Amino acid sequence: MRALGGGIVAVHPDGRVDLDALAEALVRTDPGHGGSVGLVSVMTANNELGTISDIDAVAAVVDRCAPAATLHTDAVQAAPWLDLRVHAGAAALVSVSAHKFGGPRGVGVLVVRSGTTLRPLLIGGGQELGRRSGTTNVAGVVGMAAALRSVADQRSRTAARVAGVRDRFADALCSLPGVRPTLPPGTPVLPGTLHVLVDDVESESLLFLLDAAGVRASASSACASGAAAPSHVLAAIGADRPAPGRIRGAVRFSLGHDVTDRDVDRTVEVVAAASSRLRSARIGPVEVGATTGER
Repeated sequence: MRALGGGIVAVHPDGRVDLDALAEALVRTDPGHGGSVGLVSVMTANNELGTISDIDAVAAVVDRCAPAATLHTDAVQAAPWLDLRVHAGAAALVSVSAHKFGGPRGVGVLVVRSGTTLRPLLIGGGQELGRRSGTTNVAGVVGMAAALRSVADQRSRTAARVAGVRDRFADALCSLPGVRPTLPPGTPVLPGTLHVLVDDVESESLLFLLDAAGVRASASSACASGAAAPSHVLAAIGADRPAPGRIRGAVRFSLGHDVTDRDVDRTVEVVAAASSRLRSARIGPVEVGATTGER
């Protein structure tokens, strides 16, 4: 967005777009509704926090302040859990990716509302209605459609069950000393995501011990894994403001469609033991690796 001369809009502490800030940015950029703003893009659900955006409310702001702009939503994280006809229907462009709901990797969909004009990046053969030339991956497309159909048939039941397990997990995890939810109470979040902050530990050290115990978690989104810099998402919501350095203990748990109560009970036990060990030893990420690997 910045490379194209665009801007980034602020969010609230719950991770949802600040609609007043969006309106101000649109009016400032396109004061006379002359079409200076070409695109507004907002995630349906954040891939790190799981926060669900109100795309209808975003669309209303765009229609009022920059009516010539096209609204796009990245619904990749939301597709397995939400009915996008309801949650993303106000957008003119909707992106999803098959790997998030059990389909083949490397295949995705861009849903385009009729009448929306796109300039193709790849031209030549005229495939995909002239929007993207090149031989179509038929097997991938068919596999993606089958996976999405299967997910859609079970989505409401699966989402309700996983949300119940996640809520129970959150209560148990946040009852541990020094573990607190990252988001304010009542924030609408995807069923399969739980993000917490663990005081007085480093994420890298904690994740190392969790992994050794068979629990897979992350400190940020998968597409930012391995990055040494603090999460830009946590910085945007001000997670570090109450206590500087607090986000060093950020941990993100992802729950799949087949998660069980036994899974989360085991995870709570592992987190309790690992965080207690790290606090008592007062060791950093490098020391954890050296100690565990050599002794």
